[in-house]
Amino acid sequence: MGALFKVGAGLVIGLLMGGCSSYYTGKHETKLKARAAIAGVGITGEADLYEEYEGRVRIKLKVRGTPESKLTPGLHAIHIHEAGSCEPFSAAKGHYDGNVDSQMNPEATINPGLGNHPYHLGDLQNLSVDDDRKGSLYTVTSRVTLSNGLNTLFDSDGSAFIIHEFQDKYLPDPPNKDAPGGARIACGVIVKQ
Repeated sequence: MGALFKVGAGLVIGLLMGGCSSYYTGKHETKLKARAAIAGVGITGEADLYEEYEGRVRIKLKVRGTPESKLTPGLHAIHIHEAGSCEPFSAAKGHYDGNVDSQMNPEATINPGLGNHPYHLGDLQNLSVDDDRKGSLYTVTSRVTLSNGLNTLFDSDGSAFIIHEFQDKYLPDPPNKDAPGGARIACGVIVKQ
């Protein structure tokens, strides 16, 4: 009886595992792509975004600054902001936080101030800049999409990258405007390819 139980249990486990081997991966028929040309005073760069699988966006970003630029060696906050406009940098509005309406969350991306992005969907890890004032970032995020939906970067007003003068300290309720990165020193509108 014990051997029969083991065979039966092995058969059940094998069937369960076999069923999992053909699960839906969410792979798009064609890879979705986007790009941003990043610019600021003495700063140039580019970012490429790819979504091959639903809900996973790869970001490859490179920037370089002149010796006079504010792209100094060290860490700099980089975020996706809620509007696809860089003229002036403040036109990019606050941190991207999804395309939610006021009925779903009255505080999300509606009111000005530090508390207007409770989900932090546009937050990325800090950009590291070397002594030659060159920085690069490679990351994968599941917080935004290039495809349609609540987290698409391509809503009615688009989205943009903002590079800040200081690092993001990742505080849930920042005590001042410099904690999430301070002044905006470069911007790049995200455009579908």
